[in-house]
Amino acid sequence: MKRLFLSLLTLSLFVGKISAQDGNKPFAGYFFNNEYNIYLKIDLHGEGIEVPEHEMFGRLPGYLGKKNNNFYWVITSSKIKSRKTVNMEMINDYGSEDLSVSLTMKNDSTFVLKQLRGSDLKVPNKGKWLKLPSEITLKKK
Repeated sequence: MKRLFLSLLTLSLFVGKISAQDGNKPFAGYFFNNEYNIYLKIDLHGEGIEVPEHEMFGRLPGYLGKKNNNFYWVITSSKIKSRKTVNMEMINDYGSEDLSVSLTMKNDSTFVLKQLRGSDLKVPNKGKWLKLPSEITLKKK
């Protein structure tokens, strides 16, 4: 019984530590919007991530992608402005368009991506380009 109690106590401390660490890194992870089938994969607190099929660029802050597609908006730089807001510079994977966006945390799982300036944010959709709205709500997975 004592062993079970100690195991449960150790497990609860471990899970609590993981939760606390995740709260310290709001701008890292996988964010998605099912309406437009887009996602944002970022790590703005650490070493960054490799963009699929763009490994030659090394580790970057992240990228915006479209489900079932290999087109990306690559995040070239980011600056955390506050505990709840980060600004990012992005280019499309052709290098022909760029834009600035902000990502603002509304709560632990809801974020708003807002275009600040630059080219329109477009993604492929059924053989055409789909222009995304200037503000998009994303959920953190």
